[in-house]
Formats: sequence, structure tokens, C-alpha cells
Amino acid sequence: MTGDLTRILTDDLKLPADRLTDDARLDHAGFDSLAVVELSVLLTDRYGIDISDSDIKNAATLGRLDLLITTKRNGR
Repeated sequence: MTGDLTRILTDDLKLPADRLTDDARLDHAGFDSLAVVELSVLLTDRYGIDISDSDIKNAATLGRLDLLITTKRNGR
């Protein structure tokens, strides 16, 4: 998982760092519906990328979410 995503998850969303592994499911990492919405807004504000709430939920693991974010950032 990239450092950018880790910082967002720990600093902004206040998720527990010890649960943030590539293979962690979003719910195990501490995501709830509010965290999903907040992450979507943060990604738009900071990186100008549009990742919907459903895209985040469908990523299933933090590793897949990281790949989705990286792909969207590089695709601009």
C-alpha cells in the first residue's frame, strides 16, 4: 500500500494503523459508510480523481483500493 493512502487512512480517517495491510478487507480495517464517503471526497479534493463510494466498496481489500487509486491518478 502506498504511503499516500496510508497517511489518508491514519491521519484523516483515523483508522487503526495496525489493521492497514494490503490484504485487509475494508470492514476489518475500520471502514464504515462514513469513512467511505470521506475517502471519496478526500480523493477528489487532493488528487482531482473521481472514485465513487461504490467503487471504494467494490475494491474489497486495501491493496485493491490502493491499485484503483493509483490507476486513476496515473490515468489523468
